[in-house]
Amino acid sequence: MQLSEIKLAISQQAKHPTIISYADSNHYLLGIKDENGSFQSARNKAGVLLSLNSIKQAENLLKQQGINYAIIEIQTAYDEMVGISSGSHCRYRVEF
Repeated sequence: MQLSEIKLAISQQAKHPTIISYADSNHYLLGIKDENGSFQSARNKAGVLLSLNSIKQAENLLKQQGINYAIIEIQTAYDEMVGISSGSHCRYRVEF
């Protein structure tokens, strides 16, 4: 999915713009997530996965598309080590 398709996807379907942060990593993924938890990554025009350097960079890309919020999801491998399910990742909504 290209970045320009995110706004259309969230307006026509029950999907939310999502920024995924992985603990101990300096890369962030931007895309959309549906109610079942399926994540679809944003890609550039050449089809290359967007790997961003900050949450702020991801927010700015969404703002350029006319989107004013995102779900921030923080994932960490440590959760798996202590038995926390993937459905329990830290999530919050941010307006910008």
